[in-house]
Amino acid sequence: HNDTFLEEMGKLGVAVEAWAPLAGPTKSHNVPGVALGDARLKEVARRYNASTAQVALQWSVRKGVTPVTASCSRDHVLGDLKSFSFNLSSHDLQYLDSLEENVTSLASVVVV
Repeated sequence: HNDTFLEEMGKLGVAVEAWAPLAGPTKSHNVPGVALGDARLKEVARRYNASTAQVALQWSVRKGVTPVTASCSRDHVLGDLKSFSFNLSSHDLQYLDSLEENVTSLASVVVV
């Protein structure tokens, strides 16, 4: 996430949403999604006994971004909700911030 962008949007009262943040590139946005197979992300997930998707969603929420996920699978929906069952440490938040790849895409900005 672009911290400057998020800070400026917060000052303006704008809620930032990430639509389908785990889906990867979309037809309308050539922005990579979460690199769920990244070894560094897997390392963090192991520390919390969580999936890489859960870590990525928790990271987005902690950064002030509202992830909007969708699934046809009950198990995936329940898995996404488990991203609220743990809290990433400040160290892990900083570590995720340092990843070179985009860990999530910001596809939509909504004014509230």
